[in-house]
Amino acid sequence: MKIFKKSLWLILPAIFILNVANAQNEDIQNSGLYKHYQMKYIFGMKYNDPAVSKDALYSLIALDPNDDSIKMVLCYYYFENKIFASSLFVSGDVLARHPNHIDALRINAMSYESLGVRDKAITQYESLYLKTNDVGVLYQVAVLQFGLERYTEAITNLGIIIKDPQAKALKLNFAKTETEQQEVTLEAAAYNLWGMIEKQQGNKEEARKHFNKALEIDPEFAIAKQNLEELDKK
Repeated sequence: MKIFKKSLWLILPAIFILNVANAQNEDIQNSGLYKHYQMKYIFGMKYNDPAVSKDALYSLIALDPNDDSIKMVLCYYYFENKIFASSLFVSGDVLARHPNHIDALRINAMSYESLGVRDKAITQYESLYLKTNDVGVLYQVAVLQFGLERYTEAITNLGIIIKDPQAKALKLNFAKTETEQQEVTLEAAAYNLWGMIEKQQGNKEEARKHFNKALEIDPEFAIAKQNLEELDKK
């Protein structure tokens, strides 16, 4: 599941212009030098030259280090371009000043995950879930716990997800074929993951029950079908 949407970087110019209007240091932001770098950023985006825009962001941060909205734009840039160590450090800098900054926490968690530091990613995702009550985030926690063989914790979280009404409405994207994706409800995804956990622990009949439940909810769920077929081959 992708929590982060790649289209974010494309709409950042509008966000950036909006945020600078709420600047913490009006004297700096009304200066000619600040406006110069602001326009450099905007034209870099307009002309599809993100390196120029990134350079402008650093100049703006140097002029006004306390404006975390600029740091968040830079954070999005790094994450979009898969420079995860940098997106981790920038989001961590924002969180050090604003521990409840939801976007910074989200990027921080995803950066840890992308770097393969799954235990840290779990901690940050759990914090994000507690602040947002987003069961999609809790599903991501369960996926990572499954990968770390923390099965009891994962099952506990999947039980919470299944009981939450959001799980019936929220849709996730899964691969259907090598070139095609399909939308599946979070509820079905949770049952499928639960089945994978039971299978991994050798509980074949429990796994079958959960795969069938996933297919009862979403009959065309390709991954659940595949999991059930593989279970029956053994």
